[in-house]
Amino acid sequence: MLCNFHGRWGKRLAVALAVSGLLLFAGCGNKQARPKDAGAIAVKTMQVIKRDTPDVHEFTGFVEAQQEAKLTANVSGKITSKNFNGGDWVEAGQVLFTIDQRTYRANVLNAQAGLAAARTEYSRLNADAERYAKLFEQNAVSKQQYDLAIAQRDSAKAQVAAQEAILENAQINMGDTEVRAPFSGKISTSDLSIGNFVAAGQTVLATMSNTNPVRVKFSISENEYLQLSKAHSDSGAKALEDLRLILSDGSVYTGAGVVDQIDREIGGGTGALTLKARFSNDDNRLMPGMFARLQANAGILNNAMLIPQRAVKEMLYKKFVFVVGSDNKVDMKEVTLGARVGKLWLVESGLNGDETLVVEGVQKVNKGSEVKPAAITEADLSNEAKQQEGK
Repeated sequence: MLCNFHGRWGKRLAVALAVSGLLLFAGCGNKQARPKDAGAIAVKTMQVIKRDTPDVHEFTGFVEAQQEAKLTANVSGKITSKNFNGGDWVEAGQVLFTIDQRTYRANVLNAQAGLAAARTEYSRLNADAERYAKLFEQNAVSKQQYDLAIAQRDSAKAQVAAQEAILENAQINMGDTEVRAPFSGKISTSDLSIGNFVAAGQTVLATMSNTNPVRVKFSISENEYLQLSKAHSDSGAKALEDLRLILSDGSVYTGAGVVDQIDREIGGGTGALTLKARFSNDDNRLMPGMFARLQANAGILNNAMLIPQRAVKEMLYKKFVFVVGSDNKVDMKEVTLGARVGKLWLVESGLNGDETLVVEGVQKVNKGSEVKPAAITEADLSNEAKQQEGK
């Protein structure tokens, strides 16, 4: 019985030792088979692109109306008529609102009566002055009586002029009871309607604007302004007189824009200059407040350096890229970037043009990191962008 127990225990011990030996052998085998780059970070890389490239500068801006006015009444009173619908196109001089005219019409009639009385009094005193002039020549009246007659006539004449001014003012107020469009344009939707009381010079009745042409307001750095002010596009036109407009849906607006307004100074806080570019708007597609991107073509840059936008890392307002060396170690270089070219950045300085850059995995590497690179091409970038758009 004891022999059987020792026999079974011996067999179990032998099996356990055998399994332990196999595991140890397997572990040693795995350690020997571990690749040299097992600790390297997998990244996708791409060569710096060098080719002739349009020097396109892009800016963001907003559409503004050529003319815009907030309409207020010059007289107070209740609105008695409203002669448009919100969003209508109205013509210059068109009557938009009418203010209650009763008080102002009465003022005109009262001023007309006052003027008539003043003119009658002037006629009487003028006749007296002429009669006293003859009597004075005949020594029939004293100099004092003659001077008094002349003074009364002149006072009556001044009273006529005063009454004429009162009538003119009453007529102006009467005319101001009709609020007219100051120019042709589109009018806003207005909450004011018949029966609302408006205060002279205070209540905004509606807002209207002329949107053909429109202007796009944008800002530009001092260096870019100096460059573009003397640059020409591929067609030979001045860069700031051949602007392209890209709308928020990505469509390119038909027709070129021309910068026709330049602010008087560089902004002290921003170092930027504000410009306005004029675009025709015959089909009224552009509306005030729209977001838009402007592109200015400054010609062709020969053998320009281009890198993917995703290869750039920004730190403390500076821009860096990670360069992969021949030993698969990463170095970090600061770059100065120019304009965007599709999915790429134009590089102005910081690279030689023969570097290989980390494109994907930028957030995982640092200077000195060892990487396992997988090369991709510009076509791969485009395909990935299309796949993202299709999701």
